[in-house]
Amino acid sequence: MLSSFNDLKTMGVINVTPNSFSDQNSLLLDNKKLIDKIIAFKNYSNIIFDFGFESTAPMNKAISAAEELQRFDSFFERIKSIDLSDQWISFDTYRPSNYLYFETKFKSRYKNCNYVFNDVSGVVDDELLDLLKTKKNHLDFYYILASTQVPDRSKVSNHMDFIINTPVVKQTAENFLNSLAKINDNFNFENIILDPCFGFSKTYEQNWELVNNVSVLCNELQKNIRDFTMLFGLSKKSFLRKSLGNSTDPFNDSEILHKKLIVNFLKKKTSPILFRVHDPLIVEDAYALSREFLF
Repeated sequence: MLSSFNDLKTMGVINVTPNSFSDQNSLLLDNKKLIDKIIAFKNYSNIIFDFGFESTAPMNKAISAAEELQRFDSFFERIKSIDLSDQWISFDTYRPSNYLYFETKFKSRYKNCNYVFNDVSGVVDDELLDLLKTKKNHLDFYYILASTQVPDRSKVSNHMDFIINTPVVKQTAENFLNSLAKINDNFNFENIILDPCFGFSKTYEQNWELVNNVSVLCNELQKNIRDFTMLFGLSKKSFLRKSLGNSTDPFNDSEILHKKLIVNFLKKKTSPILFRVHDPLIVEDAYALSREFLF
């Protein structure tokens, strides 16, 4: 049975790219690993599948819209043996037209899904507003609004060129409020998820400032917004690995740190939170560890 949005707690990342730092390209090259991972994710309750076909890590060059579509088409053919009906499906892309293509193809095969446009750009432009207008009041569609400093969608892969050395918590809150004002009544607010977008156009110090002041950010937003859901994506972020110094296994050790940070978020929770992770077990374990603090 399809979970309601209020039941959701985990967004599970599945990157199908030739330059994924997290999966070492295995999901692109090994079909069994891709199928096994999707099936494993299905065993978790209340999960959103987050499929991505382009790496926006700053060391990678942007690909064309056409190449992203080709990668999706190949992926879509590879997973035809899996029934993803009645699931929450997210597409990680900064191109509204590509998002619509992905959604349309999925709807041709899978029934009764809810869909999420995970737009990492943070750009509210006419193209986005046109899409949101068509989706207004569609109960099966959600939009993730990111906080970055990227000036337009074509610059997403160069997001580290647009760092602003200002107090990042205040800047993040202002980014959200300014973007929501542009969206205004073009879309239903309750279907928007706010993503501080750790790692995007932020320095090492700014990322940690955000991590350590999540409750401050939420309190700042609550001055203007009554109800909202936050998305936190810290999984395997480079600033976590950097903080570990000379770790012999930085990816594993950063995920251990990641779990501790989720527990801390849950203790201080001031709004509903979704966690975007490469391993959903981390969220399950964090909830178990912090159960006595939840309300």
